[in-house]
Amino acid sequence: MSDPTPGFDPGVNPKAAAKAAKAYAKASRPWYRKKRWWLLAAVVVIVIIVVATNNGGSDGPKKVDTAGSASTGGSESGSSTGGSDTAGTEKNPIKVGETVELAGTRYTVKKVDTTSKVGGDFGAKADGKFVVVTLTIENMKNETKTFSESAAKLVATDGTQYSTDDDGSIFADNSLILADMQPQLPKTGVLVFDVPPSKLAGAKLKVSDLFGKGDAYVDLGLK
Repeated sequence: MSDPTPGFDPGVNPKAAAKAAKAYAKASRPWYRKKRWWLLAAVVVIVIIVVATNNGGSDGPKKVDTAGSASTGGSESGSSTGGSDTAGTEKNPIKVGETVELAGTRYTVKKVDTTSKVGGDFGAKADGKFVVVTLTIENMKNETKTFSESAAKLVATDGTQYSTDDDGSIFADNSLILADMQPQLPKTGVLVFDVPPSKLAGAKLKVSDLFGKGDAYVDLGLK
């Protein structure tokens, strides 16, 4: 009687052996070649894209018309994506008396004054010129927010940015140093900047969302 075929084990079912070999090969593949990891990566990418799109569409600056609704179309009002043509961006700032909404907070510059002193005879004297910005802020969310003066900057035409002046803020009436904003309750106060007279013309107010969701700009109308 001849020997069985070399490598052949009569006690093993060929189909079962092939299935086992296939399962072993599949299990021993590198993790990055396994289908479930590709599916997981695809889901993560989709989530990132959706979040980024939603943030860009809802939190950028939007001009608010006199009826109180946010404008979202046309070159004047811009789109809600925060592009360069959007009203309230650096290239297309709104004007004094107009309103811009950023990340659920509305900002309206009521008036702008320049002066050498604030707070009377015993108040603060400017090293340059005080720019006193009367600002109304309104929280459109359904929970209390906090406005900090650190979120506001005066930006000169050459890009130089000025923070609010400590002495001017202390002596000014109704200064917006730190303000709690209750939902749908407008609050009006002043921001005081000490600026060289040569930087006044064309200056803008920039307000920034504390969580990095964008900036809004107002042309202060200074000459």
